[in-house]
Amino acid sequence: MLLHPDSRRAAPTGTAPWREWWLVGVLTVASMLAYIDKNIVSLMVVSIQKDLGLRPAQVTLALGTAFAIANILISIPAGWLADRVQRRSIVAVAILLWSAMAIACGNVTGFVTLLLARAGVGLAEGLLPPACYSMIGDGVSPQRRARALGVFSMSNLVGTGLAFLGGGLLLGLLGRVDYSGLPLVGHLPPWGLALVITGALGFPLLLLVFLFREPKRHEAAGDQAAASPEPPSWSEVLRALAARRGMLVPLAIFSVAHAMLTNSVNLWIAPLLMGRFGLTPAQIGTLSGALLLTAGPIGLFVAGAVIDRLNRQGRHGAQLIALVVAAIMLPCAIFHGLAATQASFWFWQALLLLVATTYLLVTSSIVTRELPPAMVGRAIAIFLLLQGLLGVGLAPTLTALAIETVFAGDAQPIGHAMATMHGAYAAVALVAAIVMFRRGRALR
Repeated sequence: MLLHPDSRRAAPTGTAPWREWWLVGVLTVASMLAYIDKNIVSLMVVSIQKDLGLRPAQVTLALGTAFAIANILISIPAGWLADRVQRRSIVAVAILLWSAMAIACGNVTGFVTLLLARAGVGLAEGLLPPACYSMIGDGVSPQRRARALGVFSMSNLVGTGLAFLGGGLLLGLLGRVDYSGLPLVGHLPPWGLALVITGALGFPLLLLVFLFREPKRHEAAGDQAAASPEPPSWSEVLRALAARRGMLVPLAIFSVAHAMLTNSVNLWIAPLLMGRFGLTPAQIGTLSGALLLTAGPIGLFVAGAVIDRLNRQGRHGAQLIALVVAAIMLPCAIFHGLAATQASFWFWQALLLLVATTYLLVTSSIVTRELPPAMVGRAIAIFLLLQGLLGVGLAPTLTALAIETVFAGDAQPIGHAMATMHGAYAAVALVAAIVMFRRGRALR
């Protein structure tokens, strides 16, 4: 029997709140470090290309495409593992592997070694999210779960913000000091040593992972699949997804539309600001990093608190938050690219960051509510796969095609393309949010 949307998975018994937040904190730090490793290379593209003698296509393929492909390909196997083996061990292996691969990235000597090491980082980091979402679902009480998922979702923003802010400071420091006498790393360029340092940060984290217990896999009320000693098969997972398609299909559309918008913004914000306002990469990195560390986490924390409060009242908090943020995001997505002044641009950018990344929280909240615990890892993996394929792999390219074709003759082709494409994604997200909200109310 499939889980009814109003069912709740059993709350962890005998677990103090501080233990639950310790679990969330360690997993959030792990995910944050992964995003630092992922994004810090954005500041090193020119230096890596010059020092290794690579063509632009080679450095893009190694740093971006290889990472994305490995990350996407591992998502489904990672979800399968999260539903079947000890999730704490998955997290530990992921940290160990990506730390080693990040250090390897700092020691590469050419295109092939850079491509392989960067693919290794993407593969290792792809192991992490399904296991983390599954552990939070089982290890945190329902009355705190949305806030916990919101805190974990902040790792994306905080990690990316620290990659820009901290990475810039670290590279500047390494460029000014003489470390040539240091053993093992003295021969590395500043970008290489920076990657070694960020990779090495993962090793102490391994100790923290083993300072909390593996959460017990809790059963969902009325769900026979969850009570079975064997985890449900892929066919059972797909049947459960199909049975809840009335809610999960619009959720998938909502989350993918958000992922497409945010990934396109991340890629095209720098060219827009450099071309329209003459900002330098350092200026863009500082301002963008500051907003990522403030506006985004505030939005996620508030959204998580509201969802928990509404859920305690028997209402569908995640659907309401989805509707509110989608409605706010639509004008932001349009006017963001059309801003005539820096002040207006950063206003729309801050408001966009405040609401856009809440799709991670909405997605994980609804999936953990709708599906049995033993299916959450694979269900989350499917959503991550869709977000990766269409958000990372397609959306920035669609914006580029719009710039090169539809708006090629405009005075501001990047801004007009961003307003058009991002406005379309936001409109799709709003329609999907309306559908989810109406169906959520019908189930009350």
